[in-house]
Amino acid sequence: VYHGKHEIPATHVARVRLAMPATSDYWVNDATGEPLFVVTAEANAGMVKMLPSILATVRGLVGERRITVVFDRGGWSPRLFLAIIASGFDVLTYRKGKTRLVPRSRFKKHTATLDGKEVSYQLADHGIALLRGKLRLRQVTRLSDDRTHQTQIVTSRRDLPAVEIAYRLF
Repeated sequence: VYHGKHEIPATHVARVRLAMPATSDYWVNDATGEPLFVVTAEANAGMVKMLPSILATVRGLVGERRITVVFDRGGWSPRLFLAIIASGFDVLTYRKGKTRLVPRSRFKKHTATLDGKEVSYQLADHGIALLRGKLRLRQVTRLSDDRTHQTQIVTSRRDLPAVEIAYRLF
């Protein structure tokens, strides 16, 4: 809920069950989850709308270092991915929408020690094309331990092993 003196649009605030002026916070964290900064915007401004300005701030803070932007399905937008990659960033996110299941025969067990932890996933790794072939990305699909669910991860990072891609997102 927003309590400032500026007039902003109202949105539904679940905890008070009313439409009230409100804002959304977008937190930017480092690889270990520590916060770097927060951006406050009008409520429901949307991740896709906010991300370009957030990334401009990030680039100013870190210089030309390689940065991977990791986000949930709320940021899913192939056009946004194209802009992010063109700006010198990499993307890592869950795939949104319905897609064909990867055949079980394509999954292989991948094991590694990452950040001092032993991790093991059943993974399938292949390329995908979006935006009528204008955007080529990598899809790493994880098969759940009970072999009933597939989680598709999309990334521009081709330099990392599949197990590290899965670990970074999970």
